[in-house]
Amino acid sequence: MPWAVGSPDIYPVQGREAAPFPSLALQRAGSSALAFGLLCILVAFDATRALDWWGASTAAPLSSPRLDLASFLLSLVGEPHMTGTIALLLAIQGWRRHGGSGLTPLLLFIGVGLEVVLKYVLPHPGPPALFARELHLPAFLHFSDSLMLHFPTPYSFPSGHMLRATFLVALVSVHRPRWHAVGWLLILAMAFTRVYGNEHWLSDVVGGALLGWGLAQLALAGYKRGDAGPYGP
Repeated sequence: MPWAVGSPDIYPVQGREAAPFPSLALQRAGSSALAFGLLCILVAFDATRALDWWGASTAAPLSSPRLDLASFLLSLVGEPHMTGTIALLLAIQGWRRHGGSGLTPLLLFIGVGLEVVLKYVLPHPGPPALFARELHLPAFLHFSDSLMLHFPTPYSFPSGHMLRATFLVALVSVHRPRWHAVGWLLILAMAFTRVYGNEHWLSDVVGGALLGWGLAQLALAGYKRGDAGPYGP
């Protein structure tokens, strides 16, 4: 009987063929890894320069208080301590329900390790001060600067914010389909604001999203067949 994926469980359906969920997730992880590897090569050879400058020069003139606020808030949401805490809580919940297979959210920290290594070994300096701007924020948000963690690295590829946010959204939205659209709107908004805020090039954003998506697929493939995952009923 054919199978289809509606959640992490595998449901039989009539008249349609689809790969069992673990196999499908592994295929997606492999495709993401291939795409990410190719992007790393392009970045290493500076082949993304034209696209990166187009993205930065397109976003730069769009300055507005509302976009400044959105950029700040999304940066705060994607901070390492915020996303790391969520991943730890999901792993604890998953371990309590499903044992070792529920610990796959911890793959996020492997992604962070890869991010840091690449930011030291892959020559790709971040956007120049030419595109920089001071964010105009409400006075009551100024205290929030202390919540931002800054770890200076020589290079900017890939975007850690995009890696972490994409990983969590991809992981959770499978188990909470009602959040799917909201989660991916958040990812798109974050992708724009990372470039808008002059934090990353467009290639950095795409690289972070590919790495986060691929690791999320590996995490999903780690659940046992028929397992509802750590966030399901």
